[in-house]
Amino acid sequence: MVIGGIFMSKLQFSQKESEDNYRDSNALLSDIIINYRTIISFGEKNVRFILSKYNKLLLGPNRRGILKAHISGIFFGYSQFIRFAFVALVFWIAAILVDRYNLN
Repeated sequence: MVIGGIFMSKLQFSQKESEDNYRDSNALLSDIIINYRTIISFGEKNVRFILSKYNKLLLGPNRRGILKAHISGIFFGYSQFIRFAFVALVFWIAAILVDRYNLN
């Protein structure tokens, strides 16, 4: 349980990494918003190109976020399994002791 908790806490408290993932896309979005009239004057084809570039910049962080969620889910499942396996082991040992020594 401790191992699973340690890995989950490392994943949850690494927020700086997730902020760096969106740095390029945030910079492009900021430029788009600030220079809105100029970008619109480029024409629809160029606006679509800029928006497709923004979408491509979001793919990397999205994939890393999904991978991080899967890894976090695996460690959460591991820690829950260990927790319930320990309780099951205790009940199993208690059942053997009750049966062997004819306890009430």
